[in-house]
Amino acid sequence: MENLESATISFFQLLLKKRNDLIYSLPKDRVFITPSLLRLRFGENYDPNIITRWQKAGRIIKIRNGLYRTVDFDIRSEVDRFTVSNNLYEPSYVSLHSALHYYGLIPEHVYETTAISTRKTKSFEIDDRRYSFRHVKTDLFFGYEVVPWREHSYCIARPEKALIDLAYLESDFSDPAWIEGMRFDHFGLKEDIDWTQMFLYAHQINSETLFKRIALLLEIHDL
Repeated sequence: MENLESATISFFQLLLKKRNDLIYSLPKDRVFITPSLLRLRFGENYDPNIITRWQKAGRIIKIRNGLYRTVDFDIRSEVDRFTVSNNLYEPSYVSLHSALHYYGLIPEHVYETTAISTRKTKSFEIDDRRYSFRHVKTDLFFGYEVVPWREHSYCIARPEKALIDLAYLESDFSDPAWIEGMRFDHFGLKEDIDWTQMFLYAHQINSETLFKRIALLLEIHDL
């Protein structure tokens, strides 16, 4: 009798596991998983323990509290980190040093991913990588584009806005020696930057300090 009861319990546990596997299928259309996403997907059937089970099964990897990525999306390149950055702190777009290096406007490889957000300034350390976010007001959160990537996408500042963001937020941009130390690519500034668009962005921000810093950059590079 005891063996029969044990077999019956095991049978129903197996049925329950199969039922859960069917109900709680890992979303195939998302790289990043959050509890809020799962609550929307599963509604009243949402089981908060499903994230722990997926972690133990090696199906998802924790990035931070409340954010996970599927193991199918491995971090292979700088652009993959842009996707992580966008999802790590929303809303945000990649800008500043990361975007300028991406466009070839500064030579040094950037060992952190830098971004702009309307939320407070914050940084994260994940897998020996630093992700930094600088705060701007909502009316300055513009000038970026959404780029398709590996069946998903990431948001990155256009070259002109990445340069504007740096000039606006970096106080050292008022120092000629600092600008020279950045080693901006002269040809890139001349040929790849749309200066009409650059000044339209600057006038939209309407900061006297920003105008002075852009003028200094133009003077140093004889543009």
